[in-house]
Amino acid sequence: MKSHISIRNVNAFYSDHQALKGITVEIPEKQITAIIGPSGCGKSTLLKCFNRLIDLTDGARVSGKIIVDDMDVLNHSIDITDVRRRMGLLPQKPNPLPMSIYDNVAYGPRIHGIKDKKKLDQMVEKYLKIAGLWDEVKDRLKSPASKLSIGQQQRLCLARGLAVEPEIILCDEPTSALDPVSSQHIEQQLLKLKSDYTIVIVTHNIHQAMRLADYVIHLYLGEIVEHGAANEVFENPKEERTRAYIDGTFLSDMKVDEEIDLKGNVCPYNFVYAKQALHALPKGKILRMIVDDPTAVTEVPRGMEADGHEILSVKQRNKKEWEIIIKKQ
Repeated sequence: MKSHISIRNVNAFYSDHQALKGITVEIPEKQITAIIGPSGCGKSTLLKCFNRLIDLTDGARVSGKIIVDDMDVLNHSIDITDVRRRMGLLPQKPNPLPMSIYDNVAYGPRIHGIKDKKKLDQMVEKYLKIAGLWDEVKDRLKSPASKLSIGQQQRLCLARGLAVEPEIILCDEPTSALDPVSSQHIEQQLLKLKSDYTIVIVTHNIHQAMRLADYVIHLYLGEIVEHGAANEVFENPKEERTRAYIDGTFLSDMKVDEEIDLKGNVCPYNFVYAKQALHALPKGKILRMIVDDPTAVTEVPRGMEADGHEILSVKQRNKKEWEIIIKKQ
C-alpha cells in the first residue's frame, strides 16, 4: 500500500473542546478511504484539516503534521491556495456558484490562469463527462446552475472540483441530501475516479462505506478505534466497538428515557420537535429519535451539538430509517 496522505499525531481543538486526539494513520494512494463513526466523533473535523478549511472556524486550532507529497499542509508558511487546489471538495450539500453551468466548471481553471476559450471548452466537456453530467446538460451550458436538480448540482460540484486537476478528492457526506438515484450516480462516479485520484469520504452510512471503501478508518470520540483494509475491517473487525458499530448494535443496551417517532417530518421540523422533547427531559437523560429524512441525519446532530447536547449514536436501522440518540446536557 503506497501512502498518499500521512497523518502524524494530529490534535484538533474547538476552544477548550478537543475534537481529535493524537490521530496517526496513513491514507493509501488511488483508493477510496472511508472515515466512519457516530456523529460527533471527529470525522468532518479530520477532513477539514486536510485542506485547512478548519482555519475558517473561530477558536479552532490544530497541531501535528499532515504530509502530502513531502509538504506538511499544517505548516502555516505554505501557500494554502496550492493546498486547496490539490484537494477537490465534494460537500454535503451542493453549492453551485450563482452563474451558468459552463462558468461553474470553468471558474477554477480561469482563476489558475487559463483564458483560452477552446481550452476552457475542452475542459468543461471533459470534466462534465467524468462527472456523468455532460449528456444531460450539453445543450444548456449557458443556463443557470441553480436550475439543475439537487442530484445534478452535486455532480456539477464534482466536475467543478475536478476541473482544477486535484490529486485528492475529499467527500463530506456527499450523498446525505440526495435521493437514492442521485446517490447512486455519485457513488458510481467515485468508483470510476479512484483509478486516477485518492478519495477520502466521510459517511454516516455504513452500507455506503461497505459499497465504496478500499480502506476504513473508524473514529470514536476523536480517537482512532481501528483502521485497515475494508474487507478485513468489515468482515473481521479486531475491536468490539467496530463490530458493534458495523452491526448496528452500538449502545443497544443503553437505557433510553424518551423516544419520539419523527418519520414523515423533514428538517427543520425534526430539529424543532427533538428540541422540544429534550427540553422536557431532565439533564443527563437520553432521547432516541427515529427519522426518515436523510437531511436530518446530519443536520439534527449538528444542531444539537451546537446547543451543547451530546450525540451518543447515529445509525441506520433499515433502508429508510435512522436512529439518533442524544444525551441532554
